[in-house]
Amino acid sequence: MHSKTLILGAGLTGLSTAYHLEQRGDTDYLLLEREPEPGGLCASQHRSGFTFDYGGHLLHLHTAYGKKLVKKLLKGNLSRLARQAWIYTGNARVPYPFQANLFALPAQQRQACVDGLLKAAARPARPPKNFEQWCLQAFGRPVYELFMRPYNTKLWGVSPDKLTCDWCGPFVPIPTQQEILQSAQKPPRRQYGYNCYFYYPQQGGCGALVQALARGLKGLKTRMRITRVDLQNKTVRAGGKTISYDRLVNTLPLPAFLRLLKGQPRLTALADQLAYTSVNVYNLALKKPLKLFSWIYFPDQEDPFYRVGLQSGFSPANAPRGTSSIYIEVPAALPRTARTEKRIWKALVQKGIIEEHDEVLFSFWQPLPYAYAVYDRRRSRAVRQALAALAKRGCFCAGRYGKWEYSFMESSLLEGLALAEKLV
Repeated sequence: MHSKTLILGAGLTGLSTAYHLEQRGDTDYLLLEREPEPGGLCASQHRSGFTFDYGGHLLHLHTAYGKKLVKKLLKGNLSRLARQAWIYTGNARVPYPFQANLFALPAQQRQACVDGLLKAAARPARPPKNFEQWCLQAFGRPVYELFMRPYNTKLWGVSPDKLTCDWCGPFVPIPTQQEILQSAQKPPRRQYGYNCYFYYPQQGGCGALVQALARGLKGLKTRMRITRVDLQNKTVRAGGKTISYDRLVNTLPLPAFLRLLKGQPRLTALADQLAYTSVNVYNLALKKPLKLFSWIYFPDQEDPFYRVGLQSGFSPANAPRGTSSIYIEVPAALPRTARTEKRIWKALVQKGIIEEHDEVLFSFWQPLPYAYAVYDRRRSRAVRQALAALAKRGCFCAGRYGKWEYSFMESSLLEGLALAEKLV
């Protein structure tokens, strides 16, 4: 088998690349996917009338083309929703983002956050060496200790002083000093963050977008597990077949892809410098409707999860009438056992999300081996070296996992567009 363009991985980036190639008249490509269905982590699972995504997958659309493309693909099957997000810490219920809603904290903590911010502002600003220093300069130590340090330690699996600031960009809202101080007195007048509003399919879950992209793609091949990549001879071994190519596009997790390379010891060695955190998602289908929310953050150490989202809150079609569904994101260090499930249930009850005697219709786990690329000190240089060396060998990496970055779904769609234009 031979293909002019060979695309590895039919997640959102791979699908977008293939879709935009076809839109430009280029059908000499193959898109290989290991699973029986395309989509990767953007697919949806359907069980007993419920629809579950792989954790929280929401569309944050900020460009004209991104909005146009999604609306074209989903043909009216789309809703725009306002974020209803909270942070539960101690006995406080703080609207997101924490640093812009200090009014919701107990008086003593609120005053400590104000004092800490003023102290931080009085110090001379210096380029931060890590995420901890960045937080301390921007918000002061009390905000850091109450939320930023414990939550990000749960999320990334490492202390914030081991993280760089490269990922912060759109993901950590930065109100002005005056806005933070005013938030200690009353709720802010405006929303903060890239996710104040988001889009979500009315039917079919996040997977509806995947299905719309995949529909009619001529070169999509599923059940094609990739076992070897030979950059020198421009061949890939997948699904028991050897496929030759002219150009290669990788959207697989970068460290996993590097370990597939044949005869490239220096490149393969870079995989060991690319750290990541894994996540276990625990899904619950409940025989009762829950009060509406989008998602809630849990920084406290005693809570086994770091985020809980209301899957049925994104669309009524995600759960039958009179029921609800939630997804619970748990660090992979906690095993997927009955003991962990009991601990999760106890914490959900203690936080008031569910009640002790609520009826569970069913539950299941979704392990996510590659959830987040960890932005430690080694990542930037290793990624730069790997991508440059691969490009010289006719291999282009794209997407959240192919480029080993922290990004959202619109970025994957747009990278597919840009890569298709470059290839054509």
